[in-house]
Amino acid sequence: MNDPIAAGTPAEAFPPPGRDLESTVERLELLEAQVQALGQAMRALVQGLEDIPDREPDPERPGRAARLAHELMLAQGL
Repeated sequence: MNDPIAAGTPAEAFPPPGRDLESTVERLELLEAQVQALGQAMRALVQGLEDIPDREPDPERPGRAARLAHELMLAQGL
């Protein structure tokens, strides 16, 4: 029997079929970049929605923040 999983080797020890270590590293780097872009987009939204006590409310501020968040996500391909 040539099946390493059936022979008692844990399935986690083997990469998915058709995927090598380099593609896994590339996928991880892409995921990290996407998480960073989502974090930046969330930060832009929060800053656009928070009230600043010493300033007059700007009714256009949330819209600008939403556009910035959208542009950040688009730039990353999200």
